[in-house]
Order: sequence, then structure tokens, then C-alpha cells
Amino acid sequence: MGFAITVIMPNQNSISFFPSTQRDISNLKQTATDAASDIVSSTAEHASKAKGQFKELAGHVQEEGAEQLDEVKGQLCGLLSAARDNVSERPLASLGVALAVGFLFGRARRPTSRR
Repeated sequence: MGFAITVIMPNQNSISFFPSTQRDISNLKQTATDAASDIVSSTAEHASKAKGQFKELAGHVQEEGAEQLDEVKGQLCGLLSAARDNVSERPLASLGVALAVGFLFGRARRPTSRR
């Protein structure tokens, strides 16, 4: 049984003795470069897709919000119209209610003093 001893001379590069290793390292570098490129491309694609979905969501929220705002405005206008009609039909009762509510608010805001 014989053993081969490889002697590396100081002026020789040790990688030149292993050409398959050098190819593997080169392939590994290329694979890493390709993977990094794929990650950047994939990230940009997903970011663009998320941006589009966010714009779509914002559009839906705006539409639904506008519809609900119109509904609330309509209800408020109806309530104000009913209150206006009630005041027109019963002005003295409305004045009495306003005075009573004002009195109660005034009493509620007044500091309580204990004697």
C-alpha cells in the first residue's frame, strides 16, 4: 500500500491542485449571486403587489365611508327637520324644555359646596 505525499511549493497556489474545488467555489458564488438577484426581484414583485392591494383597499374604504357618511348626513338632516317642525308646532313647550335643560346643565357644572 502506498501513500502519495503532495508537496506545495511556496510560489504555487494550493487551489491550482484542486480544479474541481475551484469550479465548485465558482459555482457556489454564482448560485449565491443568482439567489440574491432572485430575492431582490421577488421582494420588488411582492412589494408592488402589496401596494396595489393597499390602493384597492383604500378605494373600498373610501367608497364605503362615503356611503355611510351620506347615510348619517341624511339621518341628521331628518332629525333636525323633525326638531324644527316640533319647535314650530309647540314653541312654548320647546322654550320650557330648553330652559329646563339649560338649568340642569348649569347645576351639573356648578361646583358642589358642603356647609
